[in-house]
Amino acid sequence: MFHHVKELQFNARVSKPDVRFAKLLLEQYGGPNGELKEAMQYFVQAFG
Repeated sequence: MFHHVKELQFNARVSKPDVRFAKLLLEQYGGPNGELKEAMQYFVQAFG
């Protein structure tokens, strides 16, 4: 039923690694105020 296209929406050109941006992404996904923490908090509160 689903049709999956394995193409990027935008072409990303990376000239060199950016440590500051990597730390920012890591904070948003797995940090104390990140998305994963918030999702788990909503999940636990739904059963409360």
